[in-house]
Amino acid sequence: MVTTVVRPETGATIKPGPTVTVPPELEVPDDQPAGFAEGSGLNAPFLADQLSAFIAHERMGVNLLRTVHARTDNPALRSRYADLEDETLDAVAVWEQLIVALGGNPQYASPAGRAIEGLDSKIIESFLLSGSSDPMTFEQAGLQAFLTGANQCVANATLLAAFAEEADDGPAKQEMTATAGMLLAAARFHADRATQMLRTTAVTQARHPVAQKIGQAAEKVVDKVRGAVSSG
Repeated sequence: MVTTVVRPETGATIKPGPTVTVPPELEVPDDQPAGFAEGSGLNAPFLADQLSAFIAHERMGVNLLRTVHARTDNPALRSRYADLEDETLDAVAVWEQLIVALGGNPQYASPAGRAIEGLDSKIIESFLLSGSSDPMTFEQAGLQAFLTGANQCVANATLLAAFAEEADDGPAKQEMTATAGMLLAAARFHADRATQMLRTTAVTQARHPVAQKIGQAAEKVVDKVRGAVSSG
């Protein structure tokens, strides 16, 4: 089973920061992990820090999908979010396997990884305080948030491919190349899917005629968008 929340009790190791102190048994020094991606000719500590950030973003994507899945009133979107969550968990597993293959700990929390967690957590928190939003605004914001995350996944997989291209020939290069191909295809699929879902909901609302009674209009729009997403 993949890890979606990294904690000391789950096996985390942590690189300290200016305001972060770490118990000695969990600490990763600045020059470590020196043996990461051995034989690749790349800067091992930097590469390990970057992959820590990449997998952190993927894990936060799982948490985002769980949040919008739990709060959406749209059965069709709820089903789509459940599918996307499963696929994102698969991506987390792929990142974990790569990090292990390169000689690292998939529960290593680097400063870069903590920064990404902080950024992504703010997006998730915004949906927990969404009581002032009407249902359609919430649904659109959820799709926009997932699309933003998916585009970052595309960027992360593209960077991994670039690291692989610069690496010396050997097992590490082969692992990174193969993994980048898998992750990039999945991330592009998610970005395209989120774009299509967002387009469907937004265009449906834009084309719907304005009704005199706002309450009735809102209900009709919600039903119409739900039907469009179900068939889209």
